[in-house]
Amino acid sequence: MGLPVPRDVVALVLDVLRPALAERAEPYAAGLVVSSEMGSEPGSDADDGPPSLPWLLVAEDGHTWSWPAVQRSTIRLTCWHRSEFTAKAVCALALGLLCAPGIRAAPIAADPITAPITSLDPYTDQPLATASVAVFARTPLL
Repeated sequence: MGLPVPRDVVALVLDVLRPALAERAEPYAAGLVVSSEMGSEPGSDADDGPPSLPWLLVAEDGHTWSWPAVQRSTIRLTCWHRSEFTAKAVCALALGLLCAPGIRAAPIAADPITAPITSLDPYTDQPLATASVAVFARTPLL
């Protein structure tokens, strides 16, 4: 009998969003970087904002595990873009791609927690939008 091991749910979400968003024809999705980090430069500070626009940050705000079967992660999607409208549009698109049944290949399900909310980044004054989603992932046996 295998041992249940928790999955990296952020990695699963990235595996779903990166190809799905890259295939989109919407102009606001062009050139979008989807990442779990703000920058790759040594010594870069999250307060400096993303290294390029548009940028979608996928972060985990909470995690529970109904051992041995299902994990539930609260995932925060934050998009920096050139306007609040385009930031919100990207955030809504990512939320929809995660929550739509049958659109993804990864073994996950998702339910929205909050709709995209726009603001200006207090550190960079760049437009951003953020949303939250509950992501459920089956735990594999290793």
